[in-house]
Amino acid sequence: MRARRAAMVLPVLITLLVGAAVGGLFVLQNQQQSDQIADAEAIGQDYLSAAAAFRTRVSKAIKRADSTKVDEIKQALDTATAHPPKLSGTSAYGRQHSSTYREAIDVQSTLLGPYKELSVTLEEAKVAETFIAAARKVLELRATDYVGSTILTSSDAVRSKLIPAFVNARDTFADVPVPKGQRELATTITDAVQYVVNQATTLADRVDANQSFSFSYSERFQTAADALNDYATTVEGDVTEAVNRVIETD
Repeated sequence: MRARRAAMVLPVLITLLVGAAVGGLFVLQNQQQSDQIADAEAIGQDYLSAAAAFRTRVSKAIKRADSTKVDEIKQALDTATAHPPKLSGTSAYGRQHSSTYREAIDVQSTLLGPYKELSVTLEEAKVAETFIAAARKVLELRATDYVGSTILTSSDAVRSKLIPAFVNARDTFADVPVPKGQRELATTITDAVQYVVNQATTLADRVDANQSFSFSYSERFQTAADALNDYATTVEGDVTEAVNRVIETD
């Protein structure tokens, strides 16, 4: 009779023990998941704080740079963005169930975007600055600097000074990289210089033939200068806009 009672109790005890074990595993699993979420939350929050501090540092570095010097802005940008914060890894469960960590993932994916855009704009501006400086140097040429402003009785100065000066300016300018979309402007400037070369050649021939001849190139040069100034203003505006976009993210 005792043996039979024991036999009846034993399955009940086994069932209770199994139930207790399953319950314990469930509690343990819940705790582990909670810990994973908490860990992901902490990692995500740390990254968001680091990203905010990073933006502030970059913004301050750019503000300290001379806004009129593209190279200085570019150097400040490159130095300040050299070591962006990195989001540490976490468990798949924590990644999936932590809203803060998911936000951090989104922030990391877009953090450097504005700075890369600014970098591209600055690189384009550097090319533009070189082009603009070279073009202005060409358009500052004056024929009277080589032949004076008196009536010419000899073609010597025209052939030995004026024409070579403008040809050299034309050829030097031709070696300058043309910014994207500014081929027409480059052609306008080159054509203005070539016009002087052509007219000066005709002038020299007429002087040698004792024939009168005169020409004016001021309108062509002014048209080219106006177009160049418009382009320079656009470049400056693009840089200012790109810089402001980055600063505004602070």
